[in-house]
Amino acid sequence: MWGCNYIGSGMGHWVFGGGIIGFGITVLILALIGLVFIQLYKSGKNRTQYSDTMDSLKILKTRFARGEITEQEYRKMRDILCKNGTSK
Repeated sequence: MWGCNYIGSGMGHWVFGGGIIGFGITVLILALIGLVFIQLYKSGKNRTQYSDTMDSLKILKTRFARGEITEQEYRKMRDILCKNGTSK
């Protein structure tokens, strides 16, 4: 009424225009941004777990090289560490 666009047509009601299409595009873009952040969070979490396991294996190899643990103990601990995250 009197030149105002209150029915949803025109630009400005949503990021990509008014109406159901503009709303749908806005929701889709926000969902994609959310998925990107979730994937970044997960990849950072996996990288930390991999790093922790590799540090543990390095310590284990050092202890074996010093003779602090036997070969059986070394293999058993290595298998446990590798089962929880990385390869040998």
